[in-house]
Amino acid sequence: MTKNETLFPQLVLVFVTFLWGGTFLTLQIALQWADPVVIVAMRFSLATLMFLVMIRSQLFRIKKTDWIAGSVVGLCIFAVYTLQTIGLETIPSSTSAFLTGLYVAFVPLLQWTVLRKRLSWPVIVGVVMAFVGMTLLANPFQMTFANSIGEWITILSAFICAIEILTVGAFAPKCNPLHLAFTQMLTVAVLANLTLLGHTPVRETQYTWGLLACIAGLAACVAFIQFVIGWAMKKVEALRATLIYSLEPVFAGIIGWLAGERLGLTGLTGGALIVLAVLISAYRPRNKKA
Repeated sequence: MTKNETLFPQLVLVFVTFLWGGTFLTLQIALQWADPVVIVAMRFSLATLMFLVMIRSQLFRIKKTDWIAGSVVGLCIFAVYTLQTIGLETIPSSTSAFLTGLYVAFVPLLQWTVLRKRLSWPVIVGVVMAFVGMTLLANPFQMTFANSIGEWITILSAFICAIEILTVGAFAPKCNPLHLAFTQMLTVAVLANLTLLGHTPVRETQYTWGLLACIAGLAACVAFIQFVIGWAMKKVEALRATLIYSLEPVFAGIIGWLAGERLGLTGLTGGALIVLAVLISAYRPRNKKA
């Protein structure tokens, strides 16, 4: 596959990452009106309905492969979004964005240790730079890991997120992107609503216009994001996609700054390092034999 054939999917993933970065602040706003598990259930139930309207005529033509892939990936997504939302109860959105971004390190680590995949030097340099950039951007040195379980919960969500990325990378070439996204959304919605049956909410749900607007925005974003990821990763390898996703805390930081959070010189340097890491990782040494 040529570089030109993968350029557009990569640019689309950059846009997806921008949307992803904006969801941290939206989630934190929604948490003032509803319990984390309630938000996940509402968000993915609405996203499932959106897909159901789009594919209602294709519903009975979804292949077994799509159902299996969607169920496996959906289980990972449910764990990631639920843990991430619970973590946001006790940590700020910028810290959550940084810790969630640890999947940038987890993906190549899993590829090397579990899948035994050799990593090229541009990718290694890119991963290291992206990690350093996220560290500077979020200033995690303020975290103590002593008084808040939110950090550890978010780290666990990042690890499961890495598994999700590798799983999507394995399934995407064999699946219909629209059907894969629908089965993912349905799986998460079912799991979240089943969880609610035995879950005691930390706060009563307040059905305000603000909550409904947040849920609608979050549902539309996750529906679009999961569809595009399934489509793009037919052509973009998992590790390359992961480094593009490392732009997420950059966008989250910018959006947080626009909302009033402070973003100093250290944060700007971190953001620049992440952008540079993505560019470096795109370098491919010329094959002399070719």
